[in-house]
Amino acid sequence: MEQYGVITQINNERAKVSLQRHLACESCGRCGMLSGSGKKDAVIEALNPIKAQPGQRVMLESNDRQILFIAFMLYVVPLGGLVAGIFAWLKAATSLGVTENQELISMAIGFGVMAFAFILIRIWDRRVKDDPKYKPVITALITEEPDCND
Repeated sequence: MEQYGVITQINNERAKVSLQRHLACESCGRCGMLSGSGKKDAVIEALNPIKAQPGQRVMLESNDRQILFIAFMLYVVPLGGLVAGIFAWLKAATSLGVTENQELISMAIGFGVMAFAFILIRIWDRRVKDDPKYKPVITALITEEPDCND
């Protein structure tokens, strides 16, 4: 996925880039959003192998496979935990002969498993936060205005 922005700050091999969010990224935040919910512009941290300087317009590229993997981790894994927790308790309750409040307990266990999945995702996120394969990369300097209809 290509994005366009302006470098606002340099920090060693990384740069903070102000860019306009795509509609698909409106509320994700995974790519390193540092500023504001509800704002059109976002500031992300990107790798800067071309040594671009503050004030320059740049093109950034993100690995599509990594974006899909992150979306899977953030949406499908917790939902799977919720469903697995619900059905696991219903199956266990039937085996144990528990008849009272089966549905209520199954919902509580499902939400508990989903919360545990979010905790594991948060731990994973902290471990890979600085991993270069999850960062966008500045690939080119832009001299003309990009088409913002992407």
